[in-house]
Amino acid sequence: MRLRRRFGRNASLILLPAICCAVSGYFGYTFIFGERGIVAWRETQDRLRIAQHDLADLRVKREALAHRIALLDGKAIDPDLLEEVARGLLLDNRPDEVAVPREKR
Repeated sequence: MRLRRRFGRNASLILLPAICCAVSGYFGYTFIFGERGIVAWRETQDRLRIAQHDLADLRVKREALAHRIALLDGKAIDPDLLEEVARGLLLDNRPDEVAVPREKR
């Protein structure tokens, strides 16, 4: 009987701190390694930087294409660009020239 009382008293003294430690450990682990934790936040930041870099590259390419399209405008066509496009499509050349087709990138 005395042993049971002593065990019950000791269990009640240990039970509350054990529960608090378990809850603190769970939330601490989730804070660091959880779905929205610090590790996931850093991975998201890295993916965002890569996406921003890709977006900047695409904007540069888009501006270059827009400039090229503006040069091929129907009202005022740039003669040098027109000749370049025609030679690229037709592989036509003068008697003293050699046309070498390039692979498109």
